Amino acid sequence: MTDHQVILHSALGSGLLKSLSAQPLYDLCRGQVADACHLIDQCWLRIHRDDINKDLAGIKDLGSMCIQTMIHEESIFQYTSTDTTARLAHWVRMYSGYYSVSERDAHAGYIMACAVKALGTLASWMQTADQEAWSHVSEPPTDWPRDLYCQFVEMQVDPDERIQTLDDYALYLKPITSLSCLADDELRPIAERAIKNAIRKKGGLISVMDRKEEISARDIAIVKQGRHYRAAGMSKRYVATKVHAWLQGEVAKPPKQRPEWITLETEKALTRKRVEAILKSYFVL
Repeated sequence: MTDHQVILHSALGSGLLKSLSAQPLYDLCRGQVADACHLIDQCWLRIHRDDINKDLAGIKDLGSMCIQTMIHEESIFQYTSTDTTARLAHWVRMYSGYYSVSERDAHAGYIMACAVKALGTLASWMQTADQEAWSHVSEPPTDWPRDLYCQFVEMQVDPDERIQTLDDYALYLKPITSLSCLADDELRPIAERAIKNAIRKKGGLISVMDRKEEISARDIAIVKQGRHYRAAGMSKRYVATKVHAWLQGEVAKPPKQRPEWITLETEKALTRKRVEAILKSYFVL
């Protein structure tokens, strides 16, 4: 690879990472950004490595081909997936207007287009979520430390929207793994890993959401019991101890006799101190 090709490749990967890492929510999708950028870099490297004698004009043409492929990616996929000969390169050439591009370069251009679109959905989500976090004020604060700013924006994130973004990210990469003409492409495993990582991340988020719902149901039950004792005339000083004892009794029951808000994995009740904190947070005490 020539010096100017190395520089272009480096600028592509580092430029994307630098731009996206400046977003307040970058840490929440760092892995997905890295996977997409790696795939984009590998596409760019393959295009250049296949012909180390490409001049700057040739590189510019291939860059334009990749852009046109990205613009028409959905149409290219539609025609390729219904084409019995699965001629991906043919449809890339038709829609990009670069009729002499090699099959390997055309395939790399299409894979890159999918990766760029996947990366774009992350960038769009990060930007939109950042804007929505400050929708209640005239403008975001400019004097906050970056860590505090990022932490605040993260706290405002809608988990359902974040999960939807991961779904969209994986969906944009899916053609790389579903088109039969790319079955043996060396870039396909990179896309497969990126999709698996996104699905794993989504599963973790859903698990956390479910856990939060379980905790909420548990807290509601604790508060309800505390209010029951208060309504019966019990002094505040005894309520936390009484509720804690009640909770221990509920957890000690056989799994089939437990109320639904106690998960099967629960082996012991909360501490008295924690029960008291929950009761105080809901103004029972």
